[in-house]
Amino acid sequence: MIIFAASTVAVFFAAVSIVAGASLVLIVLTQERKSTSGEGMAAFHRHLDALSDESREHLRSQLREAKQRQTGG
Repeated sequence: MIIFAASTVAVFFAAVSIVAGASLVLIVLTQERKSTSGEGMAAFHRHLDALSDESREHLRSQLREAKQRQTGG
């Protein structure tokens, strides 16, 4: 009787775990990809355009330095 009760509880928790795992997989697979790299870049440029000229100049200098480091120049 005790073994049957313990196995029933174990089966219940196993079933809950399987259902939760399956639900998680379903959510991940059906979720839309909200941002692609192109959309991310467009959002970045919109944000950059919203900044003041002084803020953008600091960012531009950082980007120039990073590009120079990448090209080895």
